[in-house]
Amino acid sequence: MKLLIVFALTLAYVSLVSTASVLQDQAENVGVIHGHDASPGQFPYQVQLISPNGFSFGGSLIGHEWVLTAASCAKFVKNFTVHLGSIRRSAPLVTRFASEKDIIIHPGFHPNYMYNDIALVRIPYVEYSKNLQPVKLPKIQPHYQTYAGSEATITGWGETTNTSTTEPEILQYANVKVIKNVECRAKAHIIEFNQICASSASGALPWSGDVGGPLLELPGLSQIGITSFLINMEDNIGGFTRVTIYLGWIKEHTGLLL
Repeated sequence: MKLLIVFALTLAYVSLVSTASVLQDQAENVGVIHGHDASPGQFPYQVQLISPNGFSFGGSLIGHEWVLTAASCAKFVKNFTVHLGSIRRSAPLVTRFASEKDIIIHPGFHPNYMYNDIALVRIPYVEYSKNLQPVKLPKIQPHYQTYAGSEATITGWGETTNTSTTEPEILQYANVKVIKNVECRAKAHIIEFNQICASSASGALPWSGDVGGPLLELPGLSQIGITSFLINMEDNIGGFTRVTIYLGWIKEHTGLLL
């Protein structure tokens, strides 16, 4: 079984790792190291969630009062400071606060394998503007495509290498390609139908600080995944929560028209 490295809580969960030295050796040259600076308004739904202890996570605005993120970001925190509407880490257009009662974690979340790694955060109402818009979600339907072979984009303010002590000021993005689950399962046997995998020939992958951020199908920028974990560094494969599986759950808790 290949190495599984979980991003959440700055790699608080590490599964299937033989030694710390192996982790260090394989963690070189990871992160969105081949990413690009985003332009103002390019990803107006990108959210930054900051925990009381200063850890930073990603998220996406899906409504005036709702942020979509990973359960692994929210499981062990009491509240979030929420930054919205800017590509600059230190200069959000809008700031909101979410308390513990505002955080909804999927009841089936399994922290060891990142199953059902999805959560909702309710925030005080925000007005939409040019730089602050909700992400497009797939429509609820009887059947969904697998997205295998689709080009996609990852975004986040996460560290650009595993040895970084600082995170970028400007939001980063990079292109990846969705791969079949059967191909992904050959690299890590834990992959299930409610997860989605993406790889990058350039080595661009999300890293610590990017967890909870969106995986967006190109060219329409519809959110199909939530950044969850790294499957295999050697093959540049990242693991994401498959959003289409949870559209009913999202609608049930938010009341959004999906």
